[in-house]
Amino acid sequence: MWFPLLARLPFAIAGVIAGWFVAEDTLRYDLVQLGISLAMLAAFIAAMIYAPRVLQALGWFRKKT
Repeated sequence: MWFPLLARLPFAIAGVIAGWFVAEDTLRYDLVQLGISLAMLAAFIAAMIYAPRVLQALGWFRKKT
């Protein structure tokens, strides 16, 4: 049952960020929260895709021969 935690955590963080800019209990708050959470999801996926290439460029995955 770890999936609900993974689904709720980005929305909790996005809710805090959206609360700084938009009043709660409005439709605009929900839309801003959705947009922030989708941007966070896209950033997380991009980080997972490009992390091996970046770490290789930094020399962390060098083959020792």
